[in-house]
Parts: sequence; C-alpha cells; structure tokens
Amino acid sequence: MFHRELTEQVTKEIEGIFGSKNVRLDEPTRRAFSLDYSWFSPLLKKSVEHALCDAVVFAEHTSQIRALLELAHEKRIPVVVRGAGTGNYAQCVPLKGGVVLDITRIKAKIEFEANEVFVEPGVRLGELKSAAEKRALTLRTYPSTYIVSTVSGYIGGGSGGVGSVEFGRLWEGNVSQVVLATPVKGEILIKGKALLGVIHAAGTTGVATQIGLPLCEKPELVGFVSSFKTLEDSVSFSLELAKTKGFLKRVVTLFEPAIVRFFARSVKDRVFKSVGKSVHTLFDQENYAVIAIFEKNGENVVSELLAKRALSTEWLDDDEAEKLTDYTFNHTTLWAAKQEQRVTWLLFGLPDDPVHKIKKIKQKYQDKILLHLELHKVRDKDERYLLALPLVFYDTPEELLEITGFLRSIGCEVENIHSYYLDDRLDNEKLEAIKAMKRENDPRNVLNPGKIKGF
Repeated sequence: MFHRELTEQVTKEIEGIFGSKNVRLDEPTRRAFSLDYSWFSPLLKKSVEHALCDAVVFAEHTSQIRALLELAHEKRIPVVVRGAGTGNYAQCVPLKGGVVLDITRIKAKIEFEANEVFVEPGVRLGELKSAAEKRALTLRTYPSTYIVSTVSGYIGGGSGGVGSVEFGRLWEGNVSQVVLATPVKGEILIKGKALLGVIHAAGTTGVATQIGLPLCEKPELVGFVSSFKTLEDSVSFSLELAKTKGFLKRVVTLFEPAIVRFFARSVKDRVFKSVGKSVHTLFDQENYAVIAIFEKNGENVVSELLAKRALSTEWLDDDEAEKLTDYTFNHTTLWAAKQEQRVTWLLFGLPDDPVHKIKKIKQKYQDKILLHLELHKVRDKDERYLLALPLVFYDTPEELLEITGFLRSIGCEVENIHSYYLDDRLDNEKLEAIKAMKRENDPRNVLNPGKIKGF
C-alpha cells in the first residue's frame, strides 16, 4: 500500500532533505513534471492522462537522492526519477502519485579517464558530447534529443540512436558502469552483465548517481542525402553501406518519399537555410531518401556504392553533416506530430527479407503507414538489420493494436511502444534481469511502481 497523498509530516521531512525552495507542491508544476513525450501515442496518452505526482523535488546533490529513497522505503512513498522528460513510453510518468525526483541540477562531475568518462546523472548529453570532442573523443551512441536529454535519462529510458548502426543498443556494451542508489542497499556499483537490470529499466531498480560511458575516437565526418528510384535499391544500398568495413558509421536512415514533406518546418531546416541549403535542395521528394553520416575516410568507398544505384546525392561536411541527425529516429515523428492530428509511430525489427515484409505492409495499409527505417547492429554479431519507426496515420487508437497484430503475423519483431509496461517491449533476458534486481533492491516497490507487471 502506498500513501495516496503526502502527509504534512512527510512533506516536512522531504523539505528537510531538499530545502523548501526545492520542493514544489503547486498543481501546475506537478502536472508539468508528470508528463513526458508519451503523447506521441494516443493509447499511452489516454492511459496516463490522469497520472499526477504529489510533489516535485529538485535534487542538487547525490546525498539527497540516497536520503529520499530511504524515506520512501520507510514511508512507502512512490518515487519516479526524471531527467529532461524526453522519453516516449511514459517512463517518468508517476502512475501511483508520490514524488517526482528531478536530477537535472546534479551535473558538476565530468571526469575523463583514457577512453571512458564518468558523469553525474544530470549532465546533458549535448554538453558531454562537446566536452568529449575537445579531447578528440565522442559518445558511442546518443539520442536525436541529445541537446536536452540527460545521461541518466538516456540510460534509464533510452535504447539507442545515433551510433547504433556501429555499436548497437545501449545495453550492448555502451555503458561501462552505474553507481545505483537503492532504497535498502545504499549505493551499489553495477558493472558487466548486471547492467541489464539498470539500462532501460525506467528507474525501477534504483536511481543512478554516477554513470560510466565508454567513448570512441571522434572522426572527421561527412554526410549525404541521396535519392533512389525503388524500395529495393534504397534498402540494398543502406544494408551494404551499413555492413561495409573500414570506417565508422554514425547514421544510415531510409525514408519513403511522402515523409519528406514534414521536414520543411523543422529546426534544422532553418539552420540549413542560413548556409544556402534547405529541405527542398537536400531531398528529392519524388523518390526514396537515404541519409548517412560516416567517417570521412570512407568517402571514396561510399561514392562507389552510390554510383551503382543512387539517382542524386547532396553532400555535407562535418558540422553540417551532424545536423542531419534531426531528421532521424523519433525526431521524424516529432516533425509529423507537430503538423498532423492523428499520427503516431510504431517500432519493429525486420531481421530477414525486409523488402518482402515492407511490400506486404504497404499493400495492406498503403499511405496509412509511411516507412522510416534505421540501420542497427545486431546484438553480439557483426551484422546489421533494419529497425522500422514508421509514421502511422490512424482513425481510432484501437486501430494500432490491429496493425501491431498484423505486423507480428508476417514475422516483424514488434516492440509495443504504446504500453508503459517494460514487459511489452523488452526481451525475456533483459526483463528477467530487471525483475531480479527489482526484488533485491526495492522490496516495497516504491521505485516507479506500475511499470512492471506483477509488481
């Protein structure tokens, strides 16, 4: 049983930890900090619209996190940790009320050791990326929202992004260690395979107070937007590029033509216009588009690949090339959602025979589903596969469940991003690791309750 509302005494104890100025009880603040980007999904939006925390606290030191978790365990108060709130799955939505713990002010520590960095949880990924690049290093992976997203938010709620074509998902060797504050075990150091219980666990197993990330050398980058006449050509090229060895890839992204219209009002389009480029010059809106960002020393090899199939190519150098990330991953959904009422997204893998599966999808749903594909590294293998994040235009929210069923029936590996349950989007190995750690670290289930079935 949880305290449905904070008593006056408990509120005073919380203020004793954080100071009254860092504890907000007013309804506008509580409502604002009870939301994330789960509004991308009409099903999620409906299921969490009444969720509301009882207080928002702004931590300034990791010692305050430890003190809050001890109090939460004693008084059975739900605690939901929050970074920038850019997650799409209601990761930081407080389903059972309680306290939302904002960690964005805990950001003093950024320490580099060889090809690794150790940071406090509130450090913004954009700031960390800039600091690393001053040392000729960079992040292995980061989300398209990296400018505002925090390291702990990405670790706790993310899965991959820019760099996943080379390094895979976050839990595939892209986090070296996490110091985790827990309700009953104090702080514990998590490394190796045990990190499966922390990464993308939505703060259900503990709250990160320090994170270690492996880095890679920062390459000089180049990028392009290229057009292809057919689906077959664009998919074949993308897979061939992603698999080509000898140079680092950051992004390989594929769109069908109708998606491009949503980019014209994007932030990056305004940036490109300032240097004489725009969506209309970068993208051929009649053909399939492929975006790629990669190490410059692979330019000649890639040019030869393009010559076999591409209709046209617009090249961009280092700084401009990186701006193309704003047309990748869920930024694509964002641009569409800002312009259309009934649009959302899905997430599924196409591990084999992707063109055949895509044609089946298009035959059944036509322009109700617009394909957006990202190339990812296959876990534990030196192979690449297509991950689909399509735009979906729906008539009723329930229609999404029917579409999901069809995708599974033709062999797509669907992750249900329209549910807040971790169970509905994680594989069994990862889910069992989270559940085991949850039982050990949080026996009273005060950490983000409601996000794991059976807890």
